[in-house]
Amino acid sequence: MKRSEKEAFVSKFNDNIKDSSAFALMAFEKLSVEAMTEFRLALRKKGVRVQVVKNTLAKRVFGKTDYSSLNEHFQGPTLVAYADKDGDAVETAKAIYEWVGRDGLEISVKGGVALGDVLSESQMSALSKLPGREQMLTGFLFALQDAPRRVLYAAKDMPQKMGYALAALKDKKEKEGAA
Repeated sequence: MKRSEKEAFVSKFNDNIKDSSAFALMAFEKLSVEAMTEFRLALRKKGVRVQVVKNTLAKRVFGKTDYSSLNEHFQGPTLVAYADKDGDAVETAKAIYEWVGRDGLEISVKGGVALGDVLSESQMSALSKLPGREQMLTGFLFALQDAPRRVLYAAKDMPQKMGYALAALKDKKEKEGAA
């Protein structure tokens, strides 16, 4: 790779990392071209781009960011999977972990970044198990709808319960008056 190509790669890769809401560093071994293509296409459909990086160039990029602690992970063949600009960190982690451990694919997560924080492999795994943004918003909307619904049910039953209470009070007064 010529110096000008390296500079162009570093510049473009740096822009991709800055714009990404989440990314993961992965180790891979014995990956066929077909498996790598399938992996890339599947992640691309979910808004995640995959790029094989030269460790020295990646260290140069990460050394100039808040993520310089990730430089220790750049040993051996390394993939960087990063979310598109508007990507969801949880969905990115879920998309990656769908492929980790599949038969015929020797891919493992080394670490990553989500929402500006450097994460270990175990933290990335935990992130992948959280509900995604869409699921969280759906749950939140149902919770918002549930409270007013309960108030309405309580208010609907209140006149009926008040009527029972008044009838019981009337019966009690009549019994006291008769006695």
